[in-house]
Amino acid sequence: MTQNNKVLLIGWDAADWKVITPLVDEGKMPNMKRFLQGGVMGNLATLYPVLSPMLWTSIATGKRAYKHGIHGFSEPDPNTGGIRPITNSSRTTKAIWNILNQNGKRSNVVGWWPSYPVETINGVMVSNHYQEAPPSLNQPWPVKPGHIHPPRLIEPLANLRIRPEEIEGEQLLAFVPNASEIDQEKDRRLFGVAKILAECASIHAAATAIMQLEPWDFMGVYYDAIDHFGHGFMKYHPPKSPWISDQDFELYKDVIEGCYRFHDLMLGVMMELAGDDTTIIICSDHGFHPDRLRPQFIPNEPAGPAEEHRPFGVVAMKGPGIKKDELIFGASLLDITPTILTIFGLPLGKDMDGKPLVTAFEETPQLEYIESWDDVEGDHAMLPPDLRVDAIDSQQAIQQLVDLGYIDEPGADQGEAVAHTVRELRYNLARCYFGANRYREGIPILEELWLDYPEEGRFGVKLFNSYLSLNEVENARATLDKIISNKEKFAQEAKEELQKLMTELKEKEGEEYTEQERRKIRKLQARAGVNTATFAFLKGSLLLAEQRYDDALFELTKAQNTQLHNKPSLYLKIGEVHLAKKSWSLAESHFLEVLELDPINPSAHFGLARCYLKQNRNHEAVNEATATIGLIHHNPQAHLLAGIALYRCNRIDDAVKMLETAIQQNPVFPAAHRYLSYLYNKDLHNPEAARKHRRLAKESRQRMRDFHEGKIGINETPVMVAEWLNKASQAPIKPATAALEDSIIIVSGLPRSGTSMMMQMLASGGLPVVTDNVRSADESNLKGYYEFEKTKQLAEDNRWVEELKGQGVKIVAQLLPKLPPNHHYRVIFMQRHLEEVIASQKKMLSRLGKKGGNLSETQLANTFVKQLNQVQQVLEYYDNISVLYLNYEDVVNNPTEAASKINQFCDGKLDTEAMVKAVLPTLRHETLTK
Repeated sequence: MTQNNKVLLIGWDAADWKVITPLVDEGKMPNMKRFLQGGVMGNLATLYPVLSPMLWTSIATGKRAYKHGIHGFSEPDPNTGGIRPITNSSRTTKAIWNILNQNGKRSNVVGWWPSYPVETINGVMVSNHYQEAPPSLNQPWPVKPGHIHPPRLIEPLANLRIRPEEIEGEQLLAFVPNASEIDQEKDRRLFGVAKILAECASIHAAATAIMQLEPWDFMGVYYDAIDHFGHGFMKYHPPKSPWISDQDFELYKDVIEGCYRFHDLMLGVMMELAGDDTTIIICSDHGFHPDRLRPQFIPNEPAGPAEEHRPFGVVAMKGPGIKKDELIFGASLLDITPTILTIFGLPLGKDMDGKPLVTAFEETPQLEYIESWDDVEGDHAMLPPDLRVDAIDSQQAIQQLVDLGYIDEPGADQGEAVAHTVRELRYNLARCYFGANRYREGIPILEELWLDYPEEGRFGVKLFNSYLSLNEVENARATLDKIISNKEKFAQEAKEELQKLMTELKEKEGEEYTEQERRKIRKLQARAGVNTATFAFLKGSLLLAEQRYDDALFELTKAQNTQLHNKPSLYLKIGEVHLAKKSWSLAESHFLEVLELDPINPSAHFGLARCYLKQNRNHEAVNEATATIGLIHHNPQAHLLAGIALYRCNRIDDAVKMLETAIQQNPVFPAAHRYLSYLYNKDLHNPEAARKHRRLAKESRQRMRDFHEGKIGINETPVMVAEWLNKASQAPIKPATAALEDSIIIVSGLPRSGTSMMMQMLASGGLPVVTDNVRSADESNLKGYYEFEKTKQLAEDNRWVEELKGQGVKIVAQLLPKLPPNHHYRVIFMQRHLEEVIASQKKMLSRLGKKGGNLSETQLANTFVKQLNQVQQVLEYYDNISVLYLNYEDVVNNPTEAASKINQFCDGKLDTEAMVKAVLPTLRHETLTK
């Protein structure tokens, strides 16, 4: 591909071919029709869980969520101790615009989710909160810091935003033709249309202005309107659902069509502005059920509305070197960034989970690879490390400090909100592992969540499904028994609580319930109810795994009263039972019934392929297996079936390609290696290749046995403790910028790294130290903690710091970035091997009767290293901070040398002999055996 090409990436959240295609055929989306005639189109497979912030970050990075770090809609706020909408700071890997930045390309990114705070890329970035207007027309609407880069564009772009109140009635008629019949005092849905439309128009105005006035090589624009209109109004879209009233249907049945036609108008403008020399890619992160598979009931849980999402979005491409009026198959949203890199002639990262859509190009591009773009140095313009940290691990590490008593506990309501947020982020991470078939990594998270929240049956259900996926039937049986007993217990408690609540609310007769009261009622009603269809489905799934096929069918039959939205999953499971019973015709009928409801269901096509292969209907098996692959390309089992069927059809070369692809996707695949060995020996007469695959088949079988027996597991990332210690200890000491009496002397480090010992040394040496003795000496610190309570609230109030000149104070390392920058500091930073620090913290927590952060020791150590790296960079950044790094072990083993360094750091004004005497070898307790 030419490296001078330009790329425009248009993101339409929740766009769906099921809505677009009829409108194009009816001439209602003429710009999309023109686009498709000049390019390619296809389904775009989403990822699980189907949650937009995770998915759009996967689109921008080519990686799954467990690699990129964005795990939900909100996150803990390390600055306030509360929660905040998900931010860019949790992303741990480079996005496409960061990679392009390193390669001298200019990028303009508008509204991407998430993109706050903006990154200082070579180009323009407008955050995903830019378009959000205040609730009242009278309220000012300033652009807050972190929303627009570069700053010179803040004022002109601010003027392009549109408030919902500015949308005129005539404009709303395109969405709600009978708007005049709506009583807007009682029905706020029309204002909802105006709000979504205003936000969409604001994004479009900013994007089109930037396209025209700022140079660019890559442009990425994200629109959320289709998704927002979908959640609000898809229920009214034709055909009418039985549970929708005639009045609501007549009022709002045109909203979705109006939404898509509006997007078509915007597409026409962008095509005109981009020009013919630009490759334009349109994609969506998922679809949105527009037909009879729309769910009537939404799960009463966080992110429950995602149930309305369909697992296939859209992808379409048009531009130089792109085929015209053709279909592409097997695309995933992970493929977008690799495709853009290919267009720019840049290598692909081997750590990316996607692949370039090479079949979209007129000429097959030559692909190059590097290990990872994250290893490539250069100006990538990602957020500075002090602003970039894993939100969950950071919060858990902070909780460790709270429980140790080094940081204050958040308020009750705030603490509960943070706990729930962390719970959902961890659950989403577990679901991400589940969607990637990495069940072993998700199971410990689910076990912990269910232990902490036994009333949340969804954690148990996902754990049950994980065990089934690993064929750990006994664990699945125990989990299901617990699910049922928990449900009975909590349902009874919810019924009693609901009855009590309704009795209390009777006293409010004549008054409307508050929204909080309505939410509580719905939550209790959901918890009090018992979904017999769900339990029947779970029981049937388990009985199938236990090979009790007739019992499984009996239970699954009891699930027939589920809503139509769930019927495809039920029919698939019944089809699997009939496959196991070798009832081929019954299995086939159920898989066909799924396709009648959902024609592009990959699991149904895969079921038919298995069914036909068993009956030697090989040509039909080829068709169904390739249909599966055309929807979900990364599917080694489908490639295996296709390879076997192709071989039976005497298409040897095609069979080999399919089997080799299966092994590329899953190298530990004994069946694929075995078939390849057979082919190479019998048909291709290549004994060396045959021996190789026989050996690999044997090794794969052994690896799978070892994995299931627990002999091998998931390797956690090793902690780079030694590297950090060496790096920090070798950092040059910056000269002090003020006399000792005008400086604030700080002792810092992780709790249990020797900070109290260092405070004792300074006090013995004659330096005045600040301590309030609120926490007295105990087994963990025999000579006391030398703490000052105000330091624990440094993030909220740091005005008192200026009173500490000429004195020493202990401040935990994670709080150092909260120091006011206008003073002179000398920091003595204590280091200690993290194995010893964590072991000491663990013992202290045990004495205190507290749990600490919900992380493994390896995760906690890794998080501490990241935080220490960030703290070190902050300390290095400011000229008015001088730092002396001391190793705890060195101080204990050679206190004379350490005291000399400290005295020199403090201008020779301390008593070194007194400091040496303050170091007692017995202080070195609670360490690991080396």
